[in-house]
Amino acid sequence: MSLLSRHRRARWAAITAVAAAAGVACASAVSAAPATPAAADRAAKHAPVIKHTGKAPTGYEVTFELYAPDAERVQIKGEWYFARPSELDPYAGTPEDPVVESPGIMPADWQAGDFPLASPNSTNPNWPVVDMVERGNSGVWTYTTPLPGGTFTYAYYVDCETADQSGCTPVADPSNLAWNVGDDGESAGSVVPNSQIYVPADADFDPSDTSWQEPVADGGTLELVTYDSPGHVSPVDENYMVVYTPPGYDAGRAEPYPTLYLSHGGGEDALGWSTQGALAPIMDNLIMSGEVQPMVVVMPNGNGYPASTENEAFRTDLIGTVFPYMEAHYNVSTEAADRAFSGLSAGGMRTNQLMLYNTDAFDYYGMMSAGMPPGTTLSDQQIADLQEASIFVGGGWQDVIHAVGFSIGTRQLHTGPLNEVRLLTDAGIHVSTDFVNGGHNWSVWRTLLRDFTTRVAFLPPTSAPPTS
Repeated sequence: MSLLSRHRRARWAAITAVAAAAGVACASAVSAAPATPAAADRAAKHAPVIKHTGKAPTGYEVTFELYAPDAERVQIKGEWYFARPSELDPYAGTPEDPVVESPGIMPADWQAGDFPLASPNSTNPNWPVVDMVERGNSGVWTYTTPLPGGTFTYAYYVDCETADQSGCTPVADPSNLAWNVGDDGESAGSVVPNSQIYVPADADFDPSDTSWQEPVADGGTLELVTYDSPGHVSPVDENYMVVYTPPGYDAGRAEPYPTLYLSHGGGEDALGWSTQGALAPIMDNLIMSGEVQPMVVVMPNGNGYPASTENEAFRTDLIGTVFPYMEAHYNVSTEAADRAFSGLSAGGMRTNQLMLYNTDAFDYYGMMSAGMPPGTTLSDQQIADLQEASIFVGGGWQDVIHAVGFSIGTRQLHTGPLNEVRLLTDAGIHVSTDFVNGGHNWSVWRTLLRDFTTRVAFLPPTSAPPTS
């Protein structure tokens, strides 16, 4: 078994000092990631610069730079299409009209209350792609845009020849490396081909409070753990997970820590939440402000298991292998009352599967942006068990899966969160619901993570089970 631990807070503080937030990944074979100290120094000079302008529309603007001297064209793709609630019709998806049309408002036209929403609105990250401009013949390509408060994902395309970027590989910002990428460009575990920035909010233009996402200089620690996983297919007989330990984590504390298990979505892996999800700064802020108690967060890899009914292979490995590993290597509780499970999209489906078939493993379940399989019926025993659990169901009002679920071809994988709430409540099971403006995207899931941990996980039940 192997362990990688990297504490990137010093780098995050340094980037924030020049007004850019900690980032996510450096990317693929075509990435501009630095491979030498000289290249690393050059990349650092081109970190994103966040400037407080005090001017409309947002009070802040961000300048992105990429050093690509051999490129003929460089483009940037950013998580900054927006929608305006007052102009949406319908406001939320319905079975008759499931897709809320997204206007694709650009940052220059942003107004207070606007929220990120892909255009066209779908489960795909359909964000704007615009050309960057080379600064003279310096090989430095730049793009400046206003942005409101919050965390934003972005990536570069270098010499992409297709209008829709099909067949082109996005490149992460080499000045904004993931926590699991070293200064030499070498990585442990997977990397995602994008980066993140955090932008503060100017209250004169943007009344929203996004400070709970802001990088913290002395926060917790992220570790990439590889563990023995007999029967796992890829990698063979082993698997990996990311573990977050809170600020001031004490391996000898008399009271063991509660544990939140947090699952990624489709097309992602164990690194998703700690990169695009901004897990560490969110948890750091919530813990350091006293809004949640210190906890350990485990982000397992849900991929690479043999085919099984209702994800049984994943569930068996999680309970039979990951639980004992965590209890042997970290100061975490062995009680279900101190364990919570949550996940987004495909991770929301895993949440439901654990909730239905391993109800006694966790006392708290947080389902994000998914739903139950079509035709799901609950047995009397499942109903009785779920009445004892604390259940959270959330998603984006404008998510295309909100009212009708998600299908691949003619196969419907789930019926959506709206129908899940109805199924559970019709059975007499109390559900804490949390629907926010947004689609099938990270701005929603970061918010739901905050809300699940502050409103449901490790808190007393908000309703009593029915008496017999």
